[in-house]
Amino acid sequence: MGNLLYSIAAIDGSIAPKELKELRRMVREELVPLEKHNDEFGTDAAFAVEFQFDLLEGSDAPSEEAWDDANEYLKHNGILLPEKDRIVLIHGAEQVASAFHGISKAEHKLLDKLKQLLAIEQPS
Repeated sequence: MGNLLYSIAAIDGSIAPKELKELRRMVREELVPLEKHNDEFGTDAAFAVEFQFDLLEGSDAPSEEAWDDANEYLKHNGILLPEKDRIVLIHGAEQVASAFHGISKAEHKLLDKLKQLLAIEQPS
């Protein structure tokens, strides 16, 4: 999910502070309460999303590279995720995309691809 959210936030070449703030809010308020596992250090596993996002941002990774990694994973595993988890992925992606001046055309295209990968019905 960190790769996915990074690819959306960075699609325009930079990450807006509002996008980063929304990511951190979403992890703490939406993902942490849903996650039931901790990592080997006792940290809620939901923070792995934020950690991966920060790694990509710190290395100035291209959005396309992060998307390719997320796409490859979801192509093989997305449909295996429970529907509620697929909905959380879509919701998180939409929240980050809309955090800074609404959803751009490039973000909209990625969101459509994501919905197709996860077999989520799109409104007509």
